[in-house]
Amino acid sequence: MTIEAWQSQIREAAARGQKLVVQGSGSKAFCTPAPVGEVLDTRPHSGIVEYEPNELVIVLRCGTAVAEVETIMATAGQMLAFEPPQFGDGATVGGMAATGLSGPRRPYAGSVRDFVLGCKVLDGKGDHLSFGGKVM
Repeated sequence: MTIEAWQSQIREAAARGQKLVVQGSGSKAFCTPAPVGEVLDTRPHSGIVEYEPNELVIVLRCGTAVAEVETIMATAGQMLAFEPPQFGDGATVGGMAATGLSGPRRPYAGSVRDFVLGCKVLDGKGDHLSFGGKVM
């Protein structure tokens, strides 16, 4: 699934006045009321775009499995500073960021949002927005 296809799906749903349910694996669906609407599945947009262990920078797509991120970081002797809970094998980075669940280390290491330096999103009109960057 490409960004352009998502933009089209968002714009068509908006024109029809229909809701979209943005989700990956749905592992955190219990956190909210039952979603209603057409599903926009984030899992096809997955992968580690860039990983620079020496710079402590990793660029991820929203559908990337958290387990995949933890595995690649472990090969470099690194880990996520927070402990995002994974309620299922397919828990995604997008769900991790969207829910903000940060695990028991949050009071000591900080939350998910403390480590996100930038992001690119599609808004409810299908417009592509970019915030922040890769480095501080």
